Amino acid sequence: MTKAGENERKFSLLFNAKSTGVSLLGKKRFVLDEVEITVDQSFEYEGNDYLVEIDSANMAKLLVGQYVLLNLLHTQKKPTYFLIIHTYKKYNPRRTIHNLNLVNQELLGGKGIPFGAIHIESLADWCGNMDALLKLFYVPNNQTLTALRTT
Repeated sequence: MTKAGENERKFSLLFNAKSTGVSLLGKKRFVLDEVEITVDQSFEYEGNDYLVEIDSANMAKLLVGQYVLLNLLHTQKKPTYFLIIHTYKKYNPRRTIHNLNLVNQELLGGKGIPFGAIHIESLADWCGNMDALLKLFYVPNNQTLTALRTT
């Protein structure tokens, strides 16, 4: 199994251990003509869609491109959130938040898909369940998830 596959499996195990009745739905694919983008995992919670990307390397630039494409190709009308799970050792998710925030504000006029980022170690250390963690998304422009990185 590749490192990315191992990290996706680790996320699934953590999610399932901390979840109270929310099931992972697997990868999601978004296509327009010959352009395609996927996310590693997805789930629904309280009527909202969550698109999850597990970042197994230091790939902030790729995440920015993925975020732009998701905003262009995603067509569902229900509220959607983009959640990035970093696994790269000692990676600070604030870097991703700053990059995505710039794209959202400058390119998308602040109307992009809301997002959050957390390191997988912080997710493992999270004392609450997934429901409590996901409720952090309901605060507009909340960057609380970035503060959950352990050192």
